[in-house]
Amino acid sequence: MSSILTNPLYRPLLDVLRSSRNGIVYGGKIRFSHALVINLLYRSGPLTPRLKSVLEATKNHAEVLASFAIIYKAAVIILKSEAFLGPKNMRLIKFLAGGFGSWIVYSQHFKFFHGGITHQITLYCFSRVLIAVGKILLDQYLACFQPSFRNYQGDLIKYRDLNNNQQKKLKGLIYDKSWKYFAVLTWALVMFIYDYQPQYLQSSLRHSMAYIYDVEMDSWSTWREFLGF
Repeated sequence: MSSILTNPLYRPLLDVLRSSRNGIVYGGKIRFSHALVINLLYRSGPLTPRLKSVLEATKNHAEVLASFAIIYKAAVIILKSEAFLGPKNMRLIKFLAGGFGSWIVYSQHFKFFHGGITHQITLYCFSRVLIAVGKILLDQYLACFQPSFRNYQGDLIKYRDLNNNQQKKLKGLIYDKSWKYFAVLTWALVMFIYDYQPQYLQSSLRHSMAYIYDVEMDSWSTWREFLGF
């Protein structure tokens, strides 16, 4: 059996199986710890149903990641074998495979997987993709248009004339400043929407915001109650 692991003929299938295995492990670790904390700290009732809820959420999360891994890796293998694409177009192949996998798993078109979990994972990825796209566009802008910047002496220097450390430092300053504006706008909109039309926010975000900020009507007779001990 060990010869199967080193046989190139079985390598594509092993890649698919390994990716699905890693999806199960990663999804299980992430969701189990998160669901356990949420159920123990913020939900009441008998312990057994809450633990069952933790295990169910863990299973659903693992299923989502493993299923997408299987479909994505299989789609890549199939598309690589197509003559009109071939291995020279790997970026396009991976884009198409990712879109196909997400159509099956994350889009909820077929209702095979837990909607709340696919929604959360997609939103998580979207924020990372948005930041990554911003960095890519910045790099392309700097490389193509070669803007000029003033140094500490007040002299104008083109981007291409900066050394690697200076370019890295400049990008870091731009990332830092753009992140500040992004964070300000995001949280300003979140608080505005929560006050204006909270039903449009994701339920977990809405519930956490209600728990943290809606304390005007709370009352406490002792400091022990106030501190929640």
